[in-house]
Amino acid sequence: MIKLENNFDFRERLCKPHHKIKVSKDASPCEGDFVFSGGVRISVDTEDAVAALAARDFCDFLSVAFGISAEVLQNAEFAEVRVLVSAKGLGEDAIGYMGRRVSVSECGITVQGYDGRGAAQGLYLLEERMTSRRAPYLAQGLQEMRPMFTPRMTHSGYGMDLFPDEYLSVLAHQGYDAILVFVKDATHSAHGECDFADIVRRAAKFGIDVYAYSYLNNFVHPSDEGAKKIYNDLYGGVFRDIPGLRGMVFVGESIEFPSNDPHVAKRLFTEVPADGIPDGTVSPGWYPCSDYPEWIALVRDSIRAVSPDADVVFWTYNFGYVNEKARVELLEKIPTDVSLLVTYEMFDKYEMGNGTGMVMDYTISHVGPGKYFESEARVAKSRGIKLYSMVNTGGRTWDFGTLPYEPFPERWNERHESIIESQRKYGLVGLMESHHYGFLPSFISRITNNNYTLGGMSFEEKYTEIAHEMAGEEYAKFIDGMSYVNESVKHYVPSDESQYGPFRIGPSFPLCLCRSMKVPADPGTHFGNRIYNTIGRNHDDWGNHDCYSLRVRAEIDEAKKSLELVRRGLRILRTIEGKCDELLRLINLITFIEKCYVTAIHAKSFYIQRYKLLSADTKPRLAAAIRALERIGRAELRNAESAIPLVRHDSAIGFECSMGYQCDEKALRWKIKQVNYMLDTELALYKKSIGDPSVDPDRCFKFPPDRR
Repeated sequence: MIKLENNFDFRERLCKPHHKIKVSKDASPCEGDFVFSGGVRISVDTEDAVAALAARDFCDFLSVAFGISAEVLQNAEFAEVRVLVSAKGLGEDAIGYMGRRVSVSECGITVQGYDGRGAAQGLYLLEERMTSRRAPYLAQGLQEMRPMFTPRMTHSGYGMDLFPDEYLSVLAHQGYDAILVFVKDATHSAHGECDFADIVRRAAKFGIDVYAYSYLNNFVHPSDEGAKKIYNDLYGGVFRDIPGLRGMVFVGESIEFPSNDPHVAKRLFTEVPADGIPDGTVSPGWYPCSDYPEWIALVRDSIRAVSPDADVVFWTYNFGYVNEKARVELLEKIPTDVSLLVTYEMFDKYEMGNGTGMVMDYTISHVGPGKYFESEARVAKSRGIKLYSMVNTGGRTWDFGTLPYEPFPERWNERHESIIESQRKYGLVGLMESHHYGFLPSFISRITNNNYTLGGMSFEEKYTEIAHEMAGEEYAKFIDGMSYVNESVKHYVPSDESQYGPFRIGPSFPLCLCRSMKVPADPGTHFGNRIYNTIGRNHDDWGNHDCYSLRVRAEIDEAKKSLELVRRGLRILRTIEGKCDELLRLINLITFIEKCYVTAIHAKSFYIQRYKLLSADTKPRLAAAIRALERIGRAELRNAESAIPLVRHDSAIGFECSMGYQCDEKALRWKIKQVNYMLDTELALYKKSIGDPSVDPDRCFKFPPDRR
C-alpha cells in the first residue's frame, strides 16, 4: 500500500529523476549484452557542458538504481562508456538538432550527439532502457534518433514559475527543450518577485531554453505618439534584463492593447463600463483586430533590437470562435518572421442532446485537429510562417482540472499520430504541451517522448514494455483494464459547463442552491477559486453553442457511460497480483476519476432539479424537487467522503499550479460542510413552504439584513 502524503509531498517524488530498481533474482544478461558492474568509467570527449552534466547524471542513475559506482573522466584512454559531440559519421536519423547515435557492444558503449543536447538524450536513452528491463544490462545494437518537434515547451507542474534543478533534470529526461515562465516585467512573475535570469542560467545547464509568456501591460496603441520608445523600453527592457531568453509568447487575453478595430470595445477586458452595464462588445484580447499586425511588428522590432534571434510567438487561442474570414485576414497580414501558435482541438462543434455544443477549451475527448487549427495552419504553410501548436501532450487538459496527468494511453497516441500527420501536412514544427497546470512525469509522458522521437519504438512496443513494468506477467490484464479507462474519455463532453464546473476541481465541487459558494483559495494563488462557476449557467459569452438546458441531460447520459467504463477498467486492474507502487498510484488516480464523474453527474442533475424547484407551481411538484435534491445531496456527501483517502495517498491529486489545492482533504471536508448546510438550512426554506413538520424555522436560510 502506498503511504499517506501531506500536501506538496509529491514535489519530493517529482524531483527524483532516478529511483532504486529491484533487480529480480532470476534476471540474467543475454549473450552479447553489455553488463554494468562496479567501477564504471565514463569518458566525456567534449567540452560541452550539457553533455558533461548528463554524464554525471548517468553516474547518479547507476548508483541510485543499481548501487553501481561510476566516475566521469575527461578524454580517458579507456572507458566503458564514451560520450562525444560530433556530426561526423552520423546517419540521416541523427543529423540535426538534438540528434544522437547510441552504439552498444559487448565491450562498451558510445554515445555520440550531433550537439550536447543530443548526447544528453543518448545517455537518458540508456537509462530508459535499463529502467524498462529492470536490470543493469543493455542489448547490443545501434540506434540513431532525433526529435520530431522543437521547441517542446511546458510550464512548471512543481509550482507556478518554480523550476528547481531536480525538476529541470526531470524535464530534460522527458525530452523537453523549453520551459515557459509568466512575465509581468523583468523581475516579477504571476506569483510575485522572480529571478528569471537565474532560471535561464540553470535551465541552460540541462539543455533547456526559456520562453517568457507575456503578462506585460500594453497601454498604448502602436500608432500613438511615443509608442515606439515605450515598447522599446518595455519589451527591449525585459530582454536586456533577462539575458538568454529564447523568446516570448503573446496571447490575446494577456496582451490586449487599446485597439482601433470597430469590432471591439474601447476598453480592456479588466475595465468595467462606467454604468456597470456591458455594452455587448468584446475587448481587444478576444477578437482578431485589424491592428494586431502593426502591434506585433512593433513588439518584434523592440525585442530583436536587443536579441536578434529571439522567437516571437503569436498565439490565436482567443480568436478561434470568430468566423474564419476575419481570422485569415489577420494572419495574411502578420509578419512572416514571427511564429504562429494555434490550439489543436478547440472550437469544433458537436451534437449533444437537443442542442449543439462546442469544444471551448483544452480536451483529449476530441483528438483533433480542429477546423480552427487547420484553417490557420493552411495560412501559415502558404505564407511560410513557422507553425507551432498548443497540444496538451504533457498529459493534462481541462477535462479533469486537478489530475497530475490523464491516464488514457491509446487516446494520447491518437493525438500524437494526428499531430505528426499535421507536421507532414502543414509543416508543424513546435509544440506547447501544457499551460499553467504544468507537467508531471508519468507513463503517458514516456509514451509521448517516444512517439515524438524519430527512430523511437512503435507505440505498441513502448506501451507493452510499460505494461510489463506495471504488471509483470499479467501485462495483458493491465492493457485490458486500461482499454476501458481509455474508452471512457471518448464519452467525456468538453462543454464549458463541465470544464469550468464540476470537472475543474472534482469531488470538492459544491452543490449550491441559494448562493454561490466556492472552496476557499490558498493565499497567493494566481487564479485560486476564480476559474470555475458553482451556479449552473449557459457559460458561453459568444453564443457559439446552444443553451445548457438543451444539452445537460445528454451530458449526464454520456458521463454515466464514462463512469461505467472506468469502473469496468478498475475491476480488472484491481485483480493484478503483486502491484508495484506505480500501479497502486495509477489505480488510486483512476478511482479519483471515478469520483469526478459521480460529482459531475450529481452536479448536472442538481442543476435540473434546482430549476424545477425554483419554477414549481404546485406543492407536489415542489415536494418532488425537494426529494430529488435531497437524494442527490446525500449521495454526493458519500462520494466526497470516499475521495478523501485518494487525495491523502497522492498529494499530486487535487493540486493545480494556478488554483493551488482546490481538492485536498481540507477542500473535501469544506464541501461536506457546505452540502450539509445546503440540505439542512437552505433547502429547509422550501420544505417549510410545503409544511414539512421536520423543519426548524430557526434553521431556515435567511438573506442578510442588507440584501436588496
